[in-house]
Amino acid sequence: MEMTVSTPNKIGSYQIRGTIGTGAFSVVKLAYDEARKRYMACKIVPKSRLSSPELEQRFEIEIKIFQQLTHPGIITLYDLLKDDLNYYIFMEFCPNGELFQHIVDEGKLSEDETKTIVYQVFSVLSYIHSKGIAHRDLKPENLLLDEQGHVKISDFGLSRFVGQTGIANTPCGSPCYASPECVSGCPYNAFTSDVWSTGVIIYAMLTGQLPWTKRNQTQLFQQIRRGEYTIPKHLTPDCQNFIQGLMTVDITKRLTIEEALNHPWMAAVTKSFREQGLFEATEHTCPLVSTKKVEALFCEDAAEPLAIDQRTLFRNLSFSDKLFGKTVKMLKVNNSNLPQLQQKTSKHKHGTPPPSKVLATKTIPKRMSQITKPTTITVTSMSKLPQSKSGMPKLKK
Repeated sequence: MEMTVSTPNKIGSYQIRGTIGTGAFSVVKLAYDEARKRYMACKIVPKSRLSSPELEQRFEIEIKIFQQLTHPGIITLYDLLKDDLNYYIFMEFCPNGELFQHIVDEGKLSEDETKTIVYQVFSVLSYIHSKGIAHRDLKPENLLLDEQGHVKISDFGLSRFVGQTGIANTPCGSPCYASPECVSGCPYNAFTSDVWSTGVIIYAMLTGQLPWTKRNQTQLFQQIRRGEYTIPKHLTPDCQNFIQGLMTVDITKRLTIEEALNHPWMAAVTKSFREQGLFEATEHTCPLVSTKKVEALFCEDAAEPLAIDQRTLFRNLSFSDKLFGKTVKMLKVNNSNLPQLQQKTSKHKHGTPPPSKVLATKTIPKRMSQITKPTTITVTSMSKLPQSKSGMPKLKK
């Protein structure tokens, strides 16, 4: 059953339109800003859903992180409002939807298209990591495509300030994209974990499948910790080597972001982007939403508002620390014989077992078109959206 919220037809200068997405704690609606004459996405979080101090703190951290990030590959935050019932987060609207749906529509993506997306994702990760922030929930559902088809990272609900060490203590995220170190039950490097998650996304883009064969979460985590996956032979040798480099269990041997961008598979694309100065963070760009407004959003004294086709997959849901941690804790207690994360004696070049060690029977529907719950999109005003001025075709439905 989809979550519903009580919302006004208008708040401030914004007209609230149809629903374009739902989550565990929020609903995203299309909004029209009469002042800026543009469409936006409005994430609406009912105050009643933040039922504990822990949830309130998570929401506050999400907004504070979001407010500080200004990069062409990150969804722009435009405004923050609230009333007696809800918080309203107004942000950039991406009419081409999720990368997930693009993969479903296309079946799989070419290596050339994938390289362009990979550069953009790693450019953003390099930027947020430099600020001591780890995303911790990278997956195709959280990568949006704007009007020109550029990638925009969204949803910083599980992101955290982890400093320059990158060390995080609590496991969280979406199981199929979680790294071995994240599901180890020990403190882990959230930066290297983001790199692993990107590797899984790349695998999904190039194959239309996930690397894993296990449906049961305990068995899935065991498979992830052992690095049990195979790479299709139809991919070029450089591409296969690139994926292995990102999805290496031993984090001391895993590619860094800079190493990945200069890998033979990526080098030409990286050179092209950098020579043209494309998709780079602009120094000293001021956020559109001030720190003062963020602080006012969480001030209880403020009484007035602050100025795929039909999907057939189960979606890769993001798990909170406690829910995600139950399986991790059980694995740590019951599976102490699993290999250590930084096993340096692996006889395999990238820490990935040969194909013969992967179970031949596929017990999980691996195709991307089989991995999400049906989701209804009910944007009644979509036909009124302005047409693309870029001349680029819309993504296939």
